[in-house]
Amino acid sequence: MKKYQRLAEQIREQIASGVWQPGDRLPSLREQVASSGMSFMTVGHAYQLLESQGRIIARPQSGYYVAPHPVCRSVATAAHVIRDEAVDINTYIFEMLQASRDTSVVPFASAFPDPRLFPLPQLNRSLAQVSKTATAMSVIENLPPGNAELRYAIARRYAQQGI
Repeated sequence: MKKYQRLAEQIREQIASGVWQPGDRLPSLREQVASSGMSFMTVGHAYQLLESQGRIIARPQSGYYVAPHPVCRSVATAAHVIRDEAVDINTYIFEMLQASRDTSVVPFASAFPDPRLFPLPQLNRSLAQVSKTATAMSVIENLPPGNAELRYAIARRYAQQGI
């Protein structure tokens, strides 16, 4: 068991035994570092683990507090299959393709965005312009690591944003 897991387990046991009541403020990260002798990262990781388990909550500019009621995640049960049914895979594929044409449904799982999102007239003009002026070298320049001008423009934008 890793250090952060041991610390998280200690705090979890303290919460379970009533040392920390729901709504109580836990020691700050710095206080916990001083009392446990562990690193800041280890303590932070332990608190994050407890927060992800729903045992504590973080309040900005205030600290960590014991959650009102620990979140109890129930194990999902498998769906009961009433009967098996043979499926013709070709029919199924065509049904799915047909359903993908339904404009009232937003296909979040699709790798293909709605064609209406593309500015086709502008893309066509740009493609026509590039096809008139492109040389063999201009095509090769855009292979990895990519177009130098574009890389510098992206780097400048990131620098301006502090990234």
